[in-house]
Amino acid sequence: MLGNLGTLTILAAIASLVATVLAFIFIVPDKKRARLNSFGKFLHDTFNFKYLIVEKILQALYIFATVSVFFSGFFMLFYVQPGYDYGWGYSSPSRWYGGYGLLVMILGPIAVRLAYEFIMMAILLIKNVIQINNKLKGDDSAAKADIFASAPKIKVPQRPAGMTCPNCGMNVEDGVFCTNCGAKMK
Repeated sequence: MLGNLGTLTILAAIASLVATVLAFIFIVPDKKRARLNSFGKFLHDTFNFKYLIVEKILQALYIFATVSVFFSGFFMLFYVQPGYDYGWGYSSPSRWYGGYGLLVMILGPIAVRLAYEFIMMAILLIKNVIQINNKLKGDDSAAKADIFASAPKIKVPQRPAGMTCPNCGMNVEDGVFCTNCGAKMK
């Protein structure tokens, strides 16, 4: 067996560094994806954020939290906190938690749903920004989604100076429309 926890931590850090470098060389580049097997393509898509895993995790957590809140409220319907006997004939009354249980059963799933929807709105915002960036780049497929890419520069086509109007034949220096007849310049 190896030494102490510090040695194991250092070995884990070195192994993680080596695995990271190997992943960046053999898995992450887009040109390597075609030569990977199905598991390698899965890793490539995961490391390049082609899809978001957080959606499915949040969906499962939403279902778990909703069911958990509902059952907590349901079991509160049957809970009675017994009173405490102080002696000498004095005791505190028992307390039933059924009213709280009903509130938890009704309002709990609503609160969980609202929290889930706010988180999902943020995730959908990120996904839409990725799609918009891809469309601006001229790439409609989600295969080249890159969250960390900067926004592309949009090229505006330049019109040559001194065009003639296709409608009236007038010489037009600049602009989208002819200054003589108002026809749109092509």
